[in-house]
Amino acid sequence: FFSFSFFLSTPMHYSSSFSNSRSASSRRPTSSSYTTTTTTTTTNAPSGKKEEEVVRRAIRSLMRKKVEEEEGENETRMDEYARTLVEASTWTTNPIEEGKGEAAITTETSSSSSLLATSFALDALVLSRLFTLMRKREPPGSETMGIARQIVNISFLGLDTRTLRIRDWPRGTAIFDVQPKDCNEYLTPRMKLMNAKVTKGSSLRRVDFDFMSDAKSSDKKSSVEDALRKEGFREETPTIWICEELEELVNSEATKISDFVEEICDLMSRESECCGSVKGVDARLRNTIKALFAANGAMCSFTEEENGCVLFSAIKMRRSVREEEYYRNALMDAMEQIDEDGWED
Repeated sequence: FFSFSFFLSTPMHYSSSFSNSRSASSRRPTSSSYTTTTTTTTTNAPSGKKEEEVVRRAIRSLMRKKVEEEEGENETRMDEYARTLVEASTWTTNPIEEGKGEAAITTETSSSSSLLATSFALDALVLSRLFTLMRKREPPGSETMGIARQIVNISFLGLDTRTLRIRDWPRGTAIFDVQPKDCNEYLTPRMKLMNAKVTKGSSLRRVDFDFMSDAKSSDKKSSVEDALRKEGFREETPTIWICEELEELVNSEATKISDFVEEICDLMSRESECCGSVKGVDARLRNTIKALFAANGAMCSFTEEENGCVLFSAIKMRRSVREEEYYRNALMDAMEQIDEDGWED
C-alpha cells in the first residue's frame, strides 16, 4: 500500500498498454496493480503542488474520520477511497497548517458523535428512501430505459466518496456529485487511477459548486441551478438529495440556511426527498429547519440514532417551480385553443 500512496502523491508515468490491461470491473485498488511503470505517457494526477485551501479543508475533515477509526471506538471503517486520499495526502506537512496535527484533530473528534457511523447511517437512509420512491413511481417489473431517477449528493466540505462507495445504485440512476471545483479537480484523477466507478447502468456527473464560498447569496441560486442543468439535471425526474453535515452550512456565513432550503426545494419535484445529517443542534434549530422546509412545500422529520447522530428527511409535497410553470403554460395553451375553436360562445 505504501507504493500506491506514493504513486498518488507524486507524478508518475505509465504506458497505454498498462492502462488498457486493467479490468473494467475492478473495484478495489491493489498494490501489485501499480508496480510496472514506464515513461511514455503522463497521467493526469496532480504533481505534488500545494493544495488549495478548500482541498486542505476537505482533507482535514477526512482526517477527523481516520483518527476516529484508529481510536477503535466502533467497528465502522472508512471506505478504501477516502482512506487512500488521507494516507496519500501531504496535508500534515503543509506549513500553513503547522501546529494543527492529529492531536488537534483528535480533540475536535472526541467532542462529537461518531462521524463514520453517521456517514454510513445516512447511506442506509438514502438507499431506503430511494427504493421507496421507486416503488411509488415505477411499476413493478418495468424495464428501465434511460434516466428514471436522480441522486444529488451535496458535499459542503468536498472530497466526499459516497457516490463511489455505495454499490447498490439501481440501473437508470443519474448521480450528480456537487462539490467545490478544486475538490473535484483533486478527486477525479485519483479516483480514475483507482479505477473507481459507480455501479453498472448508472452514471456519475460531477458538478462544480461551493456553498461555502464567499460569493453573494443572490448569485448562488442561479449558479447551482445552472451547474446542475449543465450536467443534464431534470427537475421533473424523481430525485433524492443528500446533505451530510448540514451544520457546516448553519455555521457558515457564505450561504444562509433559509436560502439553501429554498433553492433546493425549488428544484425538487413532487415526492422527491432530501436526506441529510446534522449534529450539535438543539430543539429550537430543528424546529427552524422544519419550518423552512414546510414553507417551501416539504414535510421534514428528524430521527436520532443510537450512536448520537441526527438524521433528517424532507419529502416534497408540491410540484417544483418548473413543473408549475409547465402546467400553467399547458393550461394557457388549452384555453387559447378553446377560444380559437369557438367554445367561448
